[in-house]
Amino acid sequence: MIRRDSFVIALLSISLTSSLGCQSDVRLTAEQRQLVIDSITSSLNRMYVFPEVATRMDTDLRTRVKSGEFDTATAASSFAQLLTQDLQAISHDKHLRVRMRSANPSSGPAGSFGLNSSIFGRTERMAGDIAYVEILSFGAPPDEVREETTRIMSAAADARALIIDLRSNGGGSPFTVALVSSYLFGAEPVHLNSLYFRPANRTDDFFTDPNVAGRKFGPDKPIYVLTGSRTFSGAEEFAYNLQTRKRATIVGETTGGGANPGRGVQLPYSMTVFVPTGRAINPITKTNWEGVGVKPDVAVPAADALDAAYRLATQAVKAGTTRSQ
Repeated sequence: MIRRDSFVIALLSISLTSSLGCQSDVRLTAEQRQLVIDSITSSLNRMYVFPEVATRMDTDLRTRVKSGEFDTATAASSFAQLLTQDLQAISHDKHLRVRMRSANPSSGPAGSFGLNSSIFGRTERMAGDIAYVEILSFGAPPDEVREETTRIMSAAADARALIIDLRSNGGGSPFTVALVSSYLFGAEPVHLNSLYFRPANRTDDFFTDPNVAGRKFGPDKPIYVLTGSRTFSGAEEFAYNLQTRKRATIVGETTGGGANPGRGVQLPYSMTVFVPTGRAINPITKTNWEGVGVKPDVAVPAADALDAAYRLATQAVKAGTTRSQ
């Protein structure tokens, strides 16, 4: 069963590479830095998906305070960077970050709802009847991109092969991932992924919708998914789901390695921490891509991935291949 609140939580894991316009830097005293750390450790102990790791991060931060490691971090922005480095050194969790809050509340990952209702970039029908679709983000809610998704995926439905470009995609909602994925399978629901959330002790399952509007590319023709080191979070889920189902050939570089969705928590002094509260559970592998990324089936530099995938697609079309080999 899927609950709508997990959509909001997962949306907050969009693209950690997005730039945030920060407020003027704040100067912090030792007491103020301690208050920030107390707020972070409280949030981690309550919500971080792995409680034992939260305890280790709590202990590590307090040890660093006692040793004076933060004494020179009087600027809030440099303090946030140090905290992020220290937290990730223990957790190895790329979603876990401390940032300055944006001066514009509608900018950046936590405020990206509804700002851009398009998730697609360039689309093209390449020579040899091969469709190319670039997906820049899964960050818009499904209802905002349903019409566009129907139009673009229906236009690619009669192609003989499909190339989906995720090289610049930093992630987004698992609901939007499922929406796009629904055009790549057949008449039965397919279990794509599950997300376990520690605070609610709940697991949400995500399936394709066989009854999406428009025409589907379907379950048999070859698909090639382009990845790079900037491919992250929900975009990694899309690639991993298709790879484990043997529905697509992944071409490019190993992805960023972030599989833990979560939520942003406001901290004192114009700071915020993103706390991963959940973890992905693939129905086939029973694990996910956290820390290791999605490894391509065909490893090439990201800049060369489209050319490599096009060659593979052309060969598959000529050979009359079904499914992605």
